[in-house]
Amino acid sequence: GEILGIGGLAGHGKTSISNGIFGMYPARGKVRYNGQELAFTRVGEALNKGMAFVSEDRKGVGLLLDESIALNMVYTDMKVNRRFLKKYGFFSLFDGKSAEKTVEEMIGELDIRCTGSKQLVGRLSGGNQQKVCMARALITKPDLLFVSEPTRGIDIGAKQILLNYLVKINKELGITIVMTSSELNELRTICDRIAIIGSGVVQGILKPDAPNVDFALLMSGEKGGDPS
Repeated sequence: GEILGIGGLAGHGKTSISNGIFGMYPARGKVRYNGQELAFTRVGEALNKGMAFVSEDRKGVGLLLDESIALNMVYTDMKVNRRFLKKYGFFSLFDGKSAEKTVEEMIGELDIRCTGSKQLVGRLSGGNQQKVCMARALITKPDLLFVSEPTRGIDIGAKQILLNYLVKINKELGITIVMTSSELNELRTICDRIAIIGSGVVQGILKPDAPNVDFALLMSGEKGGDPS
């Protein structure tokens, strides 16, 4: 039920955690979710178990740039939960009409600046593209949401909307959030706890109001936080 932050210096393995859990990067070890071991090396397994992921690579992984906002938003839910589809004999195709209400609600909720749900995602600004990625993850109604560098490369207004929205869905919908970010101040603004990663290892876990020196010590590899 909390917002857990994952921070640390660049190149030390922060984003590898969520990418590994979702089968995007080669990984080893064990992941237990709701008391059961997760076959995380299979792409799509985490999605099938009620998790969702907003990647740091929105153009390479997160978006279909030549498709509409509507299709982008419901694509994952369509694949995982088989919603927003219309059957034609043996085939199923995207049913834009059934998705319209959900898509319009998300456009309004996240203040996506666009001409409408049919606009191509590739023609949106970076901040609005990131909001579409967030909407696509949330439409699947996850219990656990991973967001990786959600504010990278977007303007300050869009950043605040996204951060506020993460807090809102955590409090109102009870979605547990794991947020990875290079921006320590952002993590300290919205997270309940922050794990600092160094050289691929959890150096410690701190409360967001811990002294700056404690965060600096963990980032430098000198452990000072609670490793639990």
